[in-house]
Amino acid sequence: MARMDGKKAKQKGAKEPVFLVKSASKHGGLDYLHIGLIALVIVLIALSFSLANFKSVIVCQYGVSSNSTCITPKYNQSQVLDAAGKVLANYQYINSSLSILTYYSYLNRSKVSYQPSTNTWSVIVPYRDPFTNSTLNVSMEFYGSNLSLETPFIQMVRPKSITNNSVIAQGVVSVSGKTTCVSNTPEPVYLITDPYAPSAISSILQAINISKAHSNEINMSYKFVFSGYSISKYKNYGEEQTQLLGAYLACGSTQKEFPQFMNTLNTVYNGSPLPNDTLYSMAQASGFNMSSFGNCMANAPATLLRQEQLASFYNVTFTPVFIANCKYEAIPATALDAINYSIEQLK
Repeated sequence: MARMDGKKAKQKGAKEPVFLVKSASKHGGLDYLHIGLIALVIVLIALSFSLANFKSVIVCQYGVSSNSTCITPKYNQSQVLDAAGKVLANYQYINSSLSILTYYSYLNRSKVSYQPSTNTWSVIVPYRDPFTNSTLNVSMEFYGSNLSLETPFIQMVRPKSITNNSVIAQGVVSVSGKTTCVSNTPEPVYLITDPYAPSAISSILQAINISKAHSNEINMSYKFVFSGYSISKYKNYGEEQTQLLGAYLACGSTQKEFPQFMNTLNTVYNGSPLPNDTLYSMAQASGFNMSSFGNCMANAPATLLRQEQLASFYNVTFTPVFIANCKYEAIPATALDAINYSIEQLK
């Protein structure tokens, strides 16, 4: 019992723990604890200020106006995309290759951005070129005030290579490395085409009309080649029957009654090779000199080979195509432009 009391006495006599707070300076002043608290307050104030500024950046997506308020466009991105969709839909009414934009655009993959400085919206819409299978872009600028179309831009396919051919006038290409054949009229004009090219028949009829209108200034001749349009028919009709139309056209074009033959062909032609009996009857009905025509047909393979070589000489990669005075190339739509340009160069 006495031992227990002694132990309690010792415990009772033990001192409580004491925290000593010393001043940061030997001359007195703030202690370390208060300095730490003040530093913590300063850090918290700085953090609050930073968070406030960060919050303003997030809210002001399009920047801050001159009166220190967030710039807010009148329309949102969804409304801008809707406006772009309406523009694309109406390209189908344009009578040009641009009408494909309506059906080959990927509106759901568009990129939309707003330009506060000009109050305009920019929309970049990918589209697929069905001829090259390339993905390109069409971009549109819209006024931010009413979403009316300001300016459209379209990206073009980059040429696979750059030759020395050059556009020298509207619709006229100067073929590199080729020189004019004559220095005065009448000048030669070639129409080179695959007989089964989509616009072959209409181009021949066009060439006949041009020849009549410029009978004293040009000598029109017709050259026929067998490209992909013809080759695609070999499987169903055979090479010989398919190429028969080319032979009739090549030999028929040397006959003065060729326009009558073409008018008849234009009424019966449906895009498929015609049998020999039909073509022969048409030649007779047109008034061909069947003796000279027969001689030409006997040598048609050699004639067509020379015409193929001529097309290769001019590096023809598509048909129909016109070559004026051995130098100037044009498509049917601009054939008259090339011929007139070529004639002017001879004056």
